[in-house]
Amino acid sequence: MSTKTLDIKQLQISVSELLSLIQDDKEIVITNGNTPLARLTLLNSIDKTIFESEKTPQPGLNLGAMVMSHDFDQPLSDEFWLQNP
Repeated sequence: MSTKTLDIKQLQISVSELLSLIQDDKEIVITNGNTPLARLTLLNSIDKTIFESEKTPQPGLNLGAMVMSHDFDQPLSDEFWLQNP
């Protein structure tokens, strides 16, 4: 990916032209003098895949990852409730 640097004081380009430059596999860094202000890049197509998979649950992916004791639903003892913090 190549980088193109544009100074905000000399920026005479439209948004559609900026997007066109980005689509040509370029990264655009907008600066104010020598200070970088912003970086414009394309969104990664992998990110879209991640967001789609987060929306749909995948049952059974982590079988055995959680273990529950046999007495998890038993009432807690009086010792537990009467302890002083």
